[in-house]
Amino acid sequence: MYYFFKLAASVALPLYTNKTIARFHEPFVANQATILASNHPNSFFDAIVIAVHYPQPIYFLARGDAFKKPLVAQFLKALHLIPIYRLSEGKENLSKNDDTFQTCINLLQQNQTILIFSEGICKNEWQLRLLKKGTARLALMAAEAGLKNLRIQPTAINYSSFRKNPKEVEIHFNPTFSIDRNVQENEAVFFNEFNKQLKTGMTTNLLVKSDTKDIEIFPKQVILQAKFIKYIVATPAFVGFLANYGIYYSVKKIALQKTKNTVFYDSVLFGILLLFYPILVAFLAIITGVIFNWTIALVLFLCMPLSAWFYKTYKSL
Repeated sequence: MYYFFKLAASVALPLYTNKTIARFHEPFVANQATILASNHPNSFFDAIVIAVHYPQPIYFLARGDAFKKPLVAQFLKALHLIPIYRLSEGKENLSKNDDTFQTCINLLQQNQTILIFSEGICKNEWQLRLLKKGTARLALMAAEAGLKNLRIQPTAINYSSFRKNPKEVEIHFNPTFSIDRNVQENEAVFFNEFNKQLKTGMTTNLLVKSDTKDIEIFPKQVILQAKFIKYIVATPAFVGFLANYGIYYSVKKIALQKTKNTVFYDSVLFGILLLFYPILVAFLAIITGVIFNWTIALVLFLCMPLSAWFYKTYKSL
């Protein structure tokens, strides 16, 4: 399930974003126990863009209230999500975190990668919030379990916008560090020093600003070049607008209504499009094939997403 979802998201993301770039600031090392510690500005969409661009499978720590229903819990676990419970989700659930941390330790001992959002809360903003103790606690437990090769990789995600599409996304996998806890050091001192080092790593390459205006991450192309490309893609982009307008703006309206005053807009919009856009296009193609012929149906099935890409490209120039 994880690999299928990653493949589908890898195909859909270039349609949803203008440009997404992942930058590794040191050579990637495969099959080594790693904790990815990231900022968390854009809900579940953060995990999607990291998973798509990370070269090997990732296991994610996610809010525990999403796992209430058994069938949903099974589905989420198939996608490599692991529940982590906060006090706001019920004091009686906090004891379940012992199992969560043990699951993480077992995975790290198998040289897997764990993604944790170290702020412990999501907010659509361009700054790093106060780091919680969860990342430090997991690293300490791994060290106490005898894990010698654990890497902590501070990760920074930058968005050009939280509401506008297509948007620009930049992911920085910053230099890793390891822990060397002094046996004389108490937990409070360790957590404090760990978070200082983690904050330094996470704020490296993180775009920080206090206002809510959209920003430009990547420099625009040379004006003449951009104008030429815009001229070339104008016609297929217009076709893409006409072909996809009804689907996209209906879904966008639903996403805006469902996520009003929340941080889930991108997650809901991308998720609905990822799941239902291929089904709708296939349905339209089948209807076209039945009414007209299957050659036209095949052209429709291929050209709708392709024309959507042209429209996305036109809008971003």
